Amino acid sequence: MRPLIYAALAVLLASPLSCRKHQAPETGGVSDTTRAPVVAPEVRDTTPAVREFGFDQRQAFAQSIRQKLTGIDQQIKDLASQAKARGGAVSDRALANIRAERRALDRNLKRVDAATAANWEQIKRGVNQSVEKLNDSIEGAHPK
Repeated sequence: MRPLIYAALAVLLASPLSCRKHQAPETGGVSDTTRAPVVAPEVRDTTPAVREFGFDQRQAFAQSIRQKLTGIDQQIKDLASQAKARGGAVSDRALANIRAERRALDRNLKRVDAATAANWEQIKRGVNQSVEKLNDSIEGAHPK
């Protein structure tokens, strides 16, 4: 609430200063009727800042997924070694499905770099769903 009050005060204080009538200097007893050209205020382009925020957001999301994947990859290795050691406690078919889902997740993760504001939520949701599906498959493949 306070920032709004301060902003309103700033506008009120600045407006009398900018609305003063311009008094033309007199030359030889005659006032000058030409007016100085009106200069538009400088407009700054904020697009790069928005783009950088989007880039940073995508990079942070991708980094968090990659951190999750290090644990998931270790679980996949453990399952593969269990499949060999126990003589089929983890089925080869389940392991093949897990590896296929992991490759699909990699493809979805690559789409993050090309995400736009229009499709960001869709891509993010797709990657998160891929991670969940992969975790569910790994959990289901563990011998009981």
